Amino acid sequence: MKHRHSIRVRLLGYIGLLLLLVLAGFGYVAWQRDSAARIAAVDRELEQRLNLLIGGYRLDTGQRLREVSEPRLTPRALELLANEGGEPFHYRVWLGNGRVQGRSGDAHEIPRPAQTTHGKLLRMRGEFRELVHFTPTGRCFLVGRNIQGERAAMRADALSLAAIGAGVLLLGLALAWWIASRVTRPLAQVSRTAKQIATGDLSRRIPVPKPEDELSEVASVLNETFARLEDAFARQKQFTADASHELRTPVSLILTHAQGALLHEQTPAEYREALADCVSAARRMKTLIDALLDFTRFDAGAETLAREPCDLAELAGDCAKQLHPLADVKNQRLEIQLAPAPCLGDSTRLAQVITNLLTNAIQHTPAGGIITLRTHHDDNARVSISDTGDGIAPEQLPRLFERFHRADASRARATGGLGLGLAICKAIMKAHGGDITVESEIGKGTTFTATLPTVITRA
Repeated sequence: MKHRHSIRVRLLGYIGLLLLLVLAGFGYVAWQRDSAARIAAVDRELEQRLNLLIGGYRLDTGQRLREVSEPRLTPRALELLANEGGEPFHYRVWLGNGRVQGRSGDAHEIPRPAQTTHGKLLRMRGEFRELVHFTPTGRCFLVGRNIQGERAAMRADALSLAAIGAGVLLLGLALAWWIASRVTRPLAQVSRTAKQIATGDLSRRIPVPKPEDELSEVASVLNETFARLEDAFARQKQFTADASHELRTPVSLILTHAQGALLHEQTPAEYREALADCVSAARRMKTLIDALLDFTRFDAGAETLAREPCDLAELAGDCAKQLHPLADVKNQRLEIQLAPAPCLGDSTRLAQVITNLLTNAIQHTPAGGIITLRTHHDDNARVSISDTGDGIAPEQLPRLFERFHRADASRARATGGLGLGLAICKAIMKAHGGDITVESEIGKGTTFTATLPTVITRA
């Protein structure tokens, strides 16, 4: 059942059907032409002998029609009518009144044809083909011959053509099977590779056939898809491992303090300290879980974003006002250059992006540094945050927006970062139809730019 529906079998069936129709059509035409040629040869023989018969019964001057009882045929004419060595011809001549004027020895039971018009008429009477001629005087001349031999030859020709056609068909089917096997071989490789990938071997790739054709293009596209799939699984695996690692520490901390409080009697101050540590760990877990839920909604396209007119300059000004005390603690100078940047979007989510970027700049800029918050509008609404920190290594920039990725793991741990803030910012901007980019130079600082189209489209 499986092989019945395979492409190779169907291709073989189509080729076989086409070849059968072509051979049948060619054989039928060839047989018809050969049969027509055989019958035409018989008709020419009948025409020749009819003319001899009519000439033999031609009247002499003064002779009356009924006085001619036997034809005056030459020996050669008699020989042709007898057709020695082949099928004998028979003839018969009737007068206008229906009386038989002359006949061959084997033509006793032939009825007189019904006269319809003057001239010659070909007809079939059983196995006999006959040529009839009516004269203006009413006489009827008939010459005929048994064509069983020709019919037997035509049947033999049909069998021969059928046998040859069957042989050609079998040979064509064998050749078609070979061609179909070669054509579908890359598809079999695709199937085998896909099965290997389905079992977990994501590193497998389809060999790309040469020269390049449609199958090569399909193989290349599938290889690219498999590569993206492998990368997605790798990132998902890393994401799961990172999430588990991040959750393990606060869970372990909560379990340790809870078990210690249950096993040993402690002072109220120690209980409060343990509970405070548990609350801190729980808040970290909640932050991580909320971030993971955000990613789930963004990935599924289920996050509902408001589509309201807003201005990035106003949002940036509010965020700067809230975070200014953090910059003051580190004696950092916060320069604000806000030009109107109207757009459509979810003001809460956009403020989250600006707050996250500004917080990162404050945390990663040394004391006494400068942080610049700027908004402007050209074809798009833009907000950028620049700092004078240590900068980010070039090899880290392509992965900066990946989940749980930290350009400086030790510093991120010290500030309590999860490595999810920039990834969430990227997801929010993508959901708005915008983007976020980064430029950095070691020793000079980093600039993050969030770009939002004036007309929002769903990513």
